[in-house]
Amino acid sequence: MKKRVSLIFALLLLSIFMLPITFGQNTSQWHLPDGAVARLGKGSIIDIKYAPDGTHFAVVSTIGIWLYNAHTYKETALLTGHTWEASAVAFSTDGKTLASASWNDPIQVWDVYTGQLRRTLTGYVNDVNAIAFSPDGKTLAIANANEILLWDAETGVQQTVLRGHTGSVKAIAFVGDGSKLGSASRDGTIRVWDVLTEQHEPLDVKLNKYADVVFSSDGKVLAVEYRNIRKIELRETDTGQFLRTFRTAESIDAIAFSPDGRMLASSSGWPNYPIELWNAQTGEPFATFTEHTGRVNAMAFSPDGKTLISGSNNGTLLVRDLETGENQKTLQGYLGSVGVIAFSPDGETLASGSSEHTIQLWNMDTRQSHVKLEANAFWVWGLAFSPDGQTIVSGSSEAVLVWGIPTRKLRALHYNWYGAIAFSPDGETFASGRFDGTIRLWDASTIHDREVLQNRAMLDTHRDSFNSIVFSPDGKTLASAGREGSILLWNVSTAQLKTTLDGHQEPIATLAFSPDGRTLASGSWDDTIRLWDPETGILKKTLTGHTEGVTSVAFTSDGATLASGGGDGTVRLWDAHTAQDQGILTGHEYEVNSVAFSPDGRTLASGGEEGTILLWEIQPELPEDVNGDGSVNIDDLSFVANRIGQIGDGNAADVNDDGVVNVLDLVAVAKAME
Repeated sequence: MKKRVSLIFALLLLSIFMLPITFGQNTSQWHLPDGAVARLGKGSIIDIKYAPDGTHFAVVSTIGIWLYNAHTYKETALLTGHTWEASAVAFSTDGKTLASASWNDPIQVWDVYTGQLRRTLTGYVNDVNAIAFSPDGKTLAIANANEILLWDAETGVQQTVLRGHTGSVKAIAFVGDGSKLGSASRDGTIRVWDVLTEQHEPLDVKLNKYADVVFSSDGKVLAVEYRNIRKIELRETDTGQFLRTFRTAESIDAIAFSPDGRMLASSSGWPNYPIELWNAQTGEPFATFTEHTGRVNAMAFSPDGKTLISGSNNGTLLVRDLETGENQKTLQGYLGSVGVIAFSPDGETLASGSSEHTIQLWNMDTRQSHVKLEANAFWVWGLAFSPDGQTIVSGSSEAVLVWGIPTRKLRALHYNWYGAIAFSPDGETFASGRFDGTIRLWDASTIHDREVLQNRAMLDTHRDSFNSIVFSPDGKTLASAGREGSILLWNVSTAQLKTTLDGHQEPIATLAFSPDGRTLASGSWDDTIRLWDPETGILKKTLTGHTEGVTSVAFTSDGATLASGGGDGTVRLWDAHTAQDQGILTGHEYEVNSVAFSPDGRTLASGGEEGTILLWEIQPELPEDVNGDGSVNIDDLSFVANRIGQIGDGNAADVNDDGVVNVLDLVAVAKAME
């Protein structure tokens, strides 16, 4: 017995020691907004920086700065605190400190090993595009609008201001031993400053204001990127002397120097999104890599120059061994703008469509993306599961794509400009709305592998594009709405227009039927949600609260709650019967593009422009909890019994909502108590 107790005690100790490790890596829980239970996606990739000591690298995203262990490739921290996304980051020379800047926030200085905020550099900052540590780590330079601020990195005291540029400074770097500083500005000039005397010398180099500039690690060479004319120029920082030119096959998206300055990496756009490595001394190409499936907008070399990390705007980080040319690690989880989300009928999967031709399928138990479907288009506008959960259809700027869920393979497609997608409740038909104002009804039962879709009917509306289409729960009516601000109700069997609902003053972005089909909700850029009786066409309620347009609406499965997402970055909850505001959920950095309830109504997902999906736990109201105390018990039975015979019409005791309080309501409460 003693041995058994000792074993249990040992296992308990082991589990306690392991808890921080387990929870520490559950990144979906880090820095969640109030009320959210998880975050899917890490934001969109903005920049990548390696620590000079090679122990860490930072990925700047739209929701914060992710720190990674450079050996294990595991996240160690998410640094948040700026009111806007970080515009620039820089590691100190010893790699122990990271400074971050936002457009108009104070500079934040972080401890890399603990993830803790060390200090905030308060003072006037505005339009910060670049920051840099001096080689000795004692000075931090900040490109602040058209000035360069020099701060004591240890004390946080501002030392001096370098003035001379007349346009915003977009790149800076300490040169050599740090006694000089190079800067490039949108005023079209490059200047070299003496840090001690504050004197500066404009170089005889005229920059196009759209050209990007990147300095080498030691600041002695600068690369001027002319992305539209596919050219990179190298120049000496001290003199501005021209060194050489690199010509790329496609327009340039990003460039990066190796730490020793001997290599230059450049990334280009569509169709293959190549990364090209160049010999910076000779201008000769080393190699070309084409594994990315999205535009590469950030790259960073490891301090020893043996590894290149590249990040694309479809959320993939590739870690490449430059000695072998092989990709040694793929890091995922970053997303482009989340345009649309949808739950599978069983609630086990959440699908999300992004701005960069991908569909992610998320496992709701693990809250991890387990499948990525390449959608062959630039933006996924519409997304819908078939009622049996075996098929998912996406609409985009190029095509309607039909995927088999079990096989994860493309089954059928139709090229054209389609956006909104909806499945009929019986699964026999799905509808797609084109940007030219036509709606097609497709035969879902005849889909076979890689065959062209069969068109069942076309609704020629002679109107502008449709942002949303939705079937009624009985499948007899199709509602459509778009730029003109009107809602069209169609008879599905005859493909004829039944009626038009007018009232919105701006384009309509979203539609949703209540589960009983008695209410149609519409959200518009006029900041209102309108609740309609689809049979009579009568406007029942108008909900107001959003300030920058309503982008998405969704009902819970019991029809009691309506959720709405807005351009103001908020999610609002409404009582669908009384139209009362039930709360505001905040946490997205930018507009909320899509909201969706899980089939059981307990989870609300919201997809944001910044590249994340937030999951919110919703406690559904139980109609059997007639006294509203949060539980169903004998008190609720007594409440109903004392009102037998009363008229329903909003009476809480009328549990089944049949218009009268009777024994059926008692039975409903009794069943809920089991």
